[in-house]
Amino acid sequence: MRSCAVWYSRGMKFSPFLEPKSLDFLNLQARIKAAGCRHCQCPSAIVGHGHLRGYAASGGDRVSRGLRLLCSDRYSNQGCGATFSVHWDSVIPHCSLRTTQLLDLIRTVAASPSTHGAWFFSGSTLPITSVYRWVAKWRNRTAHIRTQLCLIVAPPGKSGDQPDPFTLQHLIAAFPQAACCIAAFQSGLQVSITG
Repeated sequence: MRSCAVWYSRGMKFSPFLEPKSLDFLNLQARIKAAGCRHCQCPSAIVGHGHLRGYAASGGDRVSRGLRLLCSDRYSNQGCGATFSVHWDSVIPHCSLRTTQLLDLIRTVAASPSTHGAWFFSGSTLPITSVYRWVAKWRNRTAHIRTQLCLIVAPPGKSGDQPDPFTLQHLIAAFPQAACCIAAFQSGLQVSITG
């Protein structure tokens, strides 16, 4: 699979985090501008529209969550005026939870007999209501996630008596070398883990 730092397509929604002053970051911006708008396919009308900003995974600091881009319709540009985003792959769009935190949560819940017990013994700083909401969201997305994962690798066989209701083993089998398989899922398939 190709690295997002080296290529771009109009449907790109996720990219690995790139330092703002790095050569890879500048190359990504140039490829986005050359590929054109996601909405109108107008070439060369794309301009940077700032960074997506949000809170860090812990603490109150504001950090970059991705890029915001504008298809300019000003100053004789032929664009449509629409904006679109490219998120860093470690970010879950519209959520404060990061992919590594979600992966840790799902691993803990998959290894525990109950969601409440997993939350209690993990020492997580998430409120219990958030844990239940994320586990429910994950379970509701299971069919979609497994369908996407089947494009990469066949599902692994069951090990032991426990079924794998959280698709965790399939996710790990699809991205065995990734530091965070959820971030690799988003970056590789250009699909948000939450839909």
